[in-house]
Amino acid sequence: MSATRDIEEIRVEPLSAEAAQGFGKALLFGATHPTSDGGWWKCWEGCAELSQGRQWVGFVQAGDSMPDITEMEREPGTELIIPVSGEIVQCVAHGVQDASGIERPDGRTARAFVVKPGSALAMNAGVWHAAAFGLKGEASYFYIAQRRKAEDSEGRGGWVELLGRLILRPRADQMVPHMAAGDRDD
Repeated sequence: MSATRDIEEIRVEPLSAEAAQGFGKALLFGATHPTSDGGWWKCWEGCAELSQGRQWVGFVQAGDSMPDITEMEREPGTELIIPVSGEIVQCVAHGVQDASGIERPDGRTARAFVVKPGSALAMNAGVWHAAAFGLKGEASYFYIAQRRKAEDSEGRGGWVELLGRLILRPRADQMVPHMAAGDRDD
């Protein structure tokens, strides 16, 4: 029985739309205009589809400042955010009904999590969240969510003002110390 195997050398090449054709879709950002943007972020929504179009991937380039957060959105299903470059800060909050019966993000319940490359955050369906931003400079991240258009969120133009017109101002200089697995906060 022979143990020889054939060897075929292949050329390593840059990713391009043409090179990926027939194998998949090259996701190249910067060459195209974002589909939406805000004060500290640019987003390419729906740049790839998953699960026969039921989910989609978006890409966000986040600025390097700690923004004031006045509004949030939420997804009908789970949303996964995956940092690519730089640490990102993801602000989340629970919702509450305002005096008119409309659910709004409640800034009093807000948390701000640092998500590092090599980790990810899967937000539960219906969790209010702002666009993430860079902790120590510009950053970028992918997200995967149930397919929809931003303007479809809540049927209110995509972004919903925080309850009571509250402004959230994240502060990196007041970060909670990291607790190792098994540490207790007594």
